[in-house]
Amino acid sequence: MKNTVYAKAKECTEAISVENFAVLLARHFTTFYPQVTAAVVNIVEKPWERVTVDGQQHIHGFKLGSEKHTVEVTLKKCGSLSLTSGIEGLAVLKTTKSGFEGFIRDQYTILPETRERMLATEITASWRYHFKHISDLSSKSFCFTKRYQDVKKVLEATFFGPQNVGVYSPSVQNTLYLMAKAVLNRFQEITSIQLQMPNLHFLPVNLSSKDNPSLVKFAHDVFLPTDEPHGTIQATVTRSLSKL
Repeated sequence: MKNTVYAKAKECTEAISVENFAVLLARHFTTFYPQVTAAVVNIVEKPWERVTVDGQQHIHGFKLGSEKHTVEVTLKKCGSLSLTSGIEGLAVLKTTKSGFEGFIRDQYTILPETRERMLATEITASWRYHFKHISDLSSKSFCFTKRYQDVKKVLEATFFGPQNVGVYSPSVQNTLYLMAKAVLNRFQEITSIQLQMPNLHFLPVNLSSKDNPSLVKFAHDVFLPTDEPHGTIQATVTRSLSKL
């Protein structure tokens, strides 16, 4: 199979999306081998980005981005198709306009409510396309690479809000839902989307002590990343007529 992947990549006369390459491989394995009834192909694409030097793009310089483009294709010999794209490790942070309040409290709750905090997370998302049969792809030209880039832009724009004012986030849960909803509203060919957003904490530093409360006074201007237990918020949002 390893050699087949290399050979099929060599046969491509032009650059194609990882989604199309996954379909190409799945079609080969289900048509060439009579004993294969279905093929599942997973691809992870690392984002090499051209670097900018003195305001201009470098002719041969690249840097490796943080997030990854993921694809899973399941193709049966009969032509039945399932195609999911996604993104992993998209790290984002907003320094203000985030809170957490109005949550259910009990005798074990010690977390105070706040309307002002830093919000940091690492987005993992996967979205399913409506294509159900291999013929759905051959009958139309669809640019998966552009759609991936567009979905990423919608996720980021919804998270951050307008560039000059931002947008208030009452909770990670609320922002996650709005991000998923924005993707479904924008792209009709996407039937469902799953988002996972861990709440990464950056806590204000405080060096005061009982004996010397004014040792060093901080005003929320120095923060410490912490590995303490944190919540991972996850949800799947789907159109009412689609099936997961």
